Amino acid sequence: MPLQRLIAGSMSKPTGDSLSVGFVIGVLAPVLGFFVYGLFWAQDNNRSLGYFINDLFLGTPEFRSSIIALSLIANLIPFYVFLRKERYKTARGVLLAVFLYVPFVIYFWLNS
Repeated sequence: MPLQRLIAGSMSKPTGDSLSVGFVIGVLAPVLGFFVYGLFWAQDNNRSLGYFINDLFLGTPEFRSSIIALSLIANLIPFYVFLRKERYKTARGVLLAVFLYVPFVIYFWLNS
């Protein structure tokens, strides 16, 4: 595909390539990942999602940083998709959102 663009002479950037869009997606994807992880955990342990959120995440500080870190894995999907579609600014926004979460993971890890 890049060779075809070069031959055609159109080296325009992909549409929708935006740092802010990537940042918003990067902030929201771990929230979705949190609920997906919670549903899998709840189903595997015969508990409810409410138990996962209230007792395990909010009630047990030892698990908080690990759960947030596992939720961040959800950002791999949009990051990879944006890289494959050559939307580098959007992928950079997703990565920037990951760096926003890192201090929280470290804080909860040190205070557990």
